[in-house]
Amino acid sequence: MAPAPASPNVHEEIDRRLARVGQRWTRGRRAVVDVMAKSSAPVSVPELHTLVGPGIPLSTLYRIISDLLAANVLIKLEFAEGFARFELDDTLSKHHHHLVCTGCGTVIDLELADLETVLDGTTALIRKRTGFKVASHRLDFFGLCSSCAKAAG
Repeated sequence: MAPAPASPNVHEEIDRRLARVGQRWTRGRRAVVDVMAKSSAPVSVPELHTLVGPGIPLSTLYRIISDLLAANVLIKLEFAEGFARFELDDTLSKHHHHLVCTGCGTVIDLELADLETVLDGTTALIRKRTGFKVASHRLDFFGLCSSCAKAAG
């Protein structure tokens, strides 16, 4: 099930973030954010270019991505595939982790409340033992998706 389009509140927050870095909330940026909000996994630049359509030239798309990264709207993810993928910052969407297939390169978003409960306990333990106050975390699992695992036998 694909996530819902970005809500008006998300658009208002992005407008504020862009203003802080001297940028405007343009139609092109809105198109990129809307595609990202509907995506069920991080998106590469070629995938994003296909999804936003031919109305945004590739050179403009790279500038939009750069501006959205600078405004903390997007985050850049690199999974040793030779290219980056992008998604909305967790503060603009649901917090999640990733399953990364080392066979085919598929990346799947993973949301597990039970996992977050365990990680919250781990975060408290880290603070207790080290004094380190964790601000955020990211967890990626690497292995084979069901199709690649089946093909591997």
